[in-house]
Amino acid sequence: MSQKKDPVSKVFTDPVHGQIELHPLCVKIIDTPEFQRMRFIRQLGPCLFLYHGASHSRFEHCIGVCHLAGKLVEAITARQEDKVSDKKRLCVKIAGLCHDLGHGPFSHMFEKVVKKGPNKKWKHEEASQKLIDRIYKHLKTEFKDLGDLEAEDVEFIKELIHPSEELYDKVKNGGDEQKKKDFFLYEIVANETYKVDVDKWDYFARDSLYLGVKNSFDHDRLIASARACVDTDGVSHVTYRDKDVDNLYEMFHIRFTLHRKAYQHRLNKAVEMMIGDAMELADDIRVMGDDEKPKMIHEAVDDMGAYIKLNDDVLHRIAESSSERARTLVARIYTRDIYTYIGEKTIKVKMTEEAVIDEIIMKEKWEGKEKERDDMKQLLGVDIASYDYGNKDKNPVLNAYFYTKEDKQNAVHLDEKIFGRRMMVPMQFNETVARVFCKSTETGHKDSLKEMTKRWSQPKDGLGTDGE
Repeated sequence: MSQKKDPVSKVFTDPVHGQIELHPLCVKIIDTPEFQRMRFIRQLGPCLFLYHGASHSRFEHCIGVCHLAGKLVEAITARQEDKVSDKKRLCVKIAGLCHDLGHGPFSHMFEKVVKKGPNKKWKHEEASQKLIDRIYKHLKTEFKDLGDLEAEDVEFIKELIHPSEELYDKVKNGGDEQKKKDFFLYEIVANETYKVDVDKWDYFARDSLYLGVKNSFDHDRLIASARACVDTDGVSHVTYRDKDVDNLYEMFHIRFTLHRKAYQHRLNKAVEMMIGDAMELADDIRVMGDDEKPKMIHEAVDDMGAYIKLNDDVLHRIAESSSERARTLVARIYTRDIYTYIGEKTIKVKMTEEAVIDEIIMKEKWEGKEKERDDMKQLLGVDIASYDYGNKDKNPVLNAYFYTKEDKQNAVHLDEKIFGRRMMVPMQFNETVARVFCKSTETGHKDSLKEMTKRWSQPKDGLGTDGE
């Protein structure tokens, strides 16, 4: 009779972090269809059509986040007297591993496609939580045997992935002292308190590598000083030594740089718009759900059995769609006949893409030409690009928590006046730009719409303008 082998960890060779050793339960989770699907979802979606090196996947990013989550929680635990349990530390690692399970084809682009249907508030984090439930259903024995984890621990993992915006206030005003002590755990994978977390650390490093963009932010430096300290309400936070403020500022600066150069580059957004339009037109594409019924692309988010069958391969399926318009769009992408950029404008008030299109078109005179007006509206595409440092119009570093050499117990914010004297910071931390594209290939349409956009973008009084 053969003896049962003890579970072993597994070592992964990663281009960013080198040798990564993962817990046996994490390895079991990786070897599921729900996780393996991420091999075929690119981290940066259509950015591959802009930067040819941007071919890395959500699969490798999630393994990297799991690794960093483990490094950070172990480093903090080693520096505090109240040790975090093995179960909770494992939950943090699993949260890092599974945080992006719910991304659809071409990553963030898919959310826009879904929100055009009935699921107006859908977020990929919700799908991540559903897929964790699905994995637990099939690996319940392994969760128990390898990690001593049960259903309540799975709920904790789901909270770590997508903490509610009200969580801090609930913990602060509640009477659960253990929750206050453990609150810093919610700031490791998805930090809703001040936006510094290991998810960002990995994708800043990984995206910079594959994009060829220089990155001076050093996450290892922050891990080396990280502690769990308490604020004035007795709630614990991930805190860093005050002298590491310059490095933390570099994290927010690389975020801004990557959004400018890649994530919100106008060509990337033009291709994203084309893929989204093609998905909407290809209404013959179906994936089979758990109920044995075929689902349309936007319907798959309500059936995880169908959803896990969706990945970036959908573009090839659309290329064989019965919709000629959808096939044409894919062909245009492959031949680099991209939607034409025709202008942009800085906007000072919140606007939707539809509102910008209406504003451009309605500035013209269309008496007796209503059909032509409606046709021209269909030929316009708009992308609202918001550039900031992670805290809208404010300096994000001022929200972060620090400790000093003299006081390693209390979490404090930096004094804005002192910080301002220490380094150069921008006078303005955010900018929102409405960029306009022509979807038509006809020169006449491009010229007409470009003139309309030029007139619209002139600084005058009115909705969305930046005039005096």
